[in-house]
Amino acid sequence: MRTAIALVLAALPAAAVAQWTFDAEAARVYDDNLSRAQRDSDIIRDHALALRGALGRRFVVADGDLVLRGEARAARYDDYRGLDHAALGVGAAWRRKLGLGLTAPWLAADAAFFAEDYDEPVRDGSRAALSLELGRRFGPRFDASLTAAYDWREQRDDFATVPGISGRPFSLQGRSLALRGSFAFDERLLAFASVAVRHGDVVSSTRRNRQIFDESAAIADDPAFGPDFIAYKLTGASTSSYTVGLSWALGTKASLDAAVTADRTRAHGGLDYDGNVYSVSLVYRD
Repeated sequence: MRTAIALVLAALPAAAVAQWTFDAEAARVYDDNLSRAQRDSDIIRDHALALRGALGRRFVVADGDLVLRGEARAARYDDYRGLDHAALGVGAAWRRKLGLGLTAPWLAADAAFFAEDYDEPVRDGSRAALSLELGRRFGPRFDASLTAAYDWREQRDDFATVPGISGRPFSLQGRSLALRGSFAFDERLLAFASVAVRHGDVVSSTRRNRQIFDESAAIADDPAFGPDFIAYKLTGASTSSYTVGLSWALGTKASLDAAVTADRTRAHGGLDYDGNVYSVSLVYRD
């Protein structure tokens, strides 16, 4: 992975190098439906500690800022340790203002790829995401953006348990559209919110369930939640996500953030489920 980053950096003009960047985040997270299940008896709840760090190099490319980065992520759960994982990845982000002045719109793009390793091998795999964002600041306090994205995940191994049906329920893809906005009350306190819609594959883990079995495109045992849980891949699902939060600046480079995200997933066959994620994060950006 280091070699790949070095090759990309070497391909850019030396004169374009601007500076190193570093981002880090530590979050305490509570998810009230980790299993993405419909029935109360199958819903799993847990807390986790999530960590993220990214080291990048900034360049000036096409009149915009290009940041190439290497990134590491990890999560450790209180009770369901099979969900513990670590991920290493590379990414590139480009952003350019389309004019001069405070209220000039901006265009941004991001691409990332990660290799993920879980305590339960059925979840091991690779993940990628692409996004394109158009945004604008509407004054000194308020800004908004619209983002279109594509996400993809490939489960590393096939854990087939049913003849003739794929054993890769964690191989997923989807497309999403998100509207985000933030409002600064003063120099330290910022409120943010977003609404997003995603259409594509989802995975739901439940005890043996004939209804979801009949609708599934892939099935495998999911021992992360217990020996009697099965992971089912559902295609063509729609998820609406709503996020609200506050950010409190701790100086010029760090902030303390708190957020709530409500997910509402609707799948064919009436296999709908809801979930909420609550988080408190310490964020550092340099």
